[in-house]
Amino acid sequence: MRKQLLNINVQLLFLLLVLFTNSSLAASPPHVIASIKPIHSILAGIMQGVGKPDLLVDGATLPWQYEPGMMQQFEIDKADLVVWTGEELEPKLNELLSHKENGQVVEVLALQALKVLPSRGEPEKRDAFFWLDTRNMLILQDILTRELIALDPSNSSSYQRNREKMLKRLIQVDRELEFGYREVSDVPVFLYQDTQQYFEQVYAMKSDGSVASPPAAPGNLAANILKLNSWLSSRKSDYCLFSEAGMEKAHLGMLTTVSDVEPIEIDSLGMKIRPGSDLYIQLIQSNFETIASCVRKLKPESQQKSADLLPDIPDARRFPEKISPRYLLMNHYGEMVSNQDFLGKYQLVYFGYTFCPDICPTSMNVISAVLKHLGEEGAAHVQPIFISVDPKRDSIEKLKEYVAYFSPQIIALTGNAEAIRRIAENFKAFYEKVPSLSGDPAYYTMDHTSSIYLLGPGGNFITKFPFGMSAITIAEKLQNIMGE
Repeated sequence: MRKQLLNINVQLLFLLLVLFTNSSLAASPPHVIASIKPIHSILAGIMQGVGKPDLLVDGATLPWQYEPGMMQQFEIDKADLVVWTGEELEPKLNELLSHKENGQVVEVLALQALKVLPSRGEPEKRDAFFWLDTRNMLILQDILTRELIALDPSNSSSYQRNREKMLKRLIQVDRELEFGYREVSDVPVFLYQDTQQYFEQVYAMKSDGSVASPPAAPGNLAANILKLNSWLSSRKSDYCLFSEAGMEKAHLGMLTTVSDVEPIEIDSLGMKIRPGSDLYIQLIQSNFETIASCVRKLKPESQQKSADLLPDIPDARRFPEKISPRYLLMNHYGEMVSNQDFLGKYQLVYFGYTFCPDICPTSMNVISAVLKHLGEEGAAHVQPIFISVDPKRDSIEKLKEYVAYFSPQIIALTGNAEAIRRIAENFKAFYEKVPSLSGDPAYYTMDHTSSIYLLGPGGNFITKFPFGMSAITIAEKLQNIMGE
């Protein structure tokens, strides 16, 4: 009898041990590695409360100078997920990751969903500073959330909850910066290192020159310095000069001797910011404010007071919910319509143009898909609107043909150049004509706000959906708002 009880106790103990071991293994978070701080910041936010991702390049060295030691090579090889930028930024990781046999590898610059630009210094390569476009990070956050859920489904609710929390913060920051884009535009900006191409496109900042294009090795360094030196000397002191924290700038002194302008440091790699889930937002806000603080001082007084010309428009960065944009334009049927005609409906408003090669048709397809996800009953409460920022080429006939490709529910609006300018100001949206490199004046493009604005039934601004957000996500958010 005692022997039987002993055997039963041993079996129970064994079963408990197995169950405990299995539950411990199931609760173990995936081993995740990020190459650089901005990527690590997104992963740290998604994994909060579950685990902590490891960081390879911690700020003591530049990513393109980083070379993993034996211990780091071992950790990379056994990691469940490694997220890196690409060979342009971390060349020493390329071969190592190509031979990794276990786990998943995400090369951010290879993701089709992101906007990846060619390097201005080496056009055959990719511009590595993708994170300076906040919309890229919004998309990357969704991609990495899906990767983590696939690796660790037992913690999917935590990952989703953290994603939603981070998404709100990122969208808010993106909205604040886009509404404040004029604070970094209209003043000449010079960069020692050409790192800001993504930032320039999103916030309408225009750099008039640079010396180096990191991480590429300096090519025509002497020629670039002489050229930039000539530009700066002719401008006296009405410009801003920026250099990157932690990057080589041995010849910066040659540029500062031609004027009294002091170079200002920005930190696009987050070299001086502590790693963690808050790093990315700190980085992008700090860079924006650093650039804006210089630009503000040099803007003509008339531009600084331009907000006084629009007393009915509150500061969108402080009170975005109080904006009620107004407009009076002609639709693609040749009829005059105003914002008053759509009261009682939720308006999805997009600024674009029919000659737009990629972003506009992508966004219009998203809007069409949103209507389908809402269903016939839900879509009946929504009015999608396409406002042309290119009235010179976008005729009534052209707009009618264009919107027909997407959804019969979409209304296209146009007007004269001055009317479009006022309406864009009303929405705090931006657009700018970009001449063609060919020199042909007919083949220009338009840089413009790529987000979709949501107005409520009363015509009030509710929120803005960033470019790259999926139709399903927008439809779900819209359903939640409509149900409130």
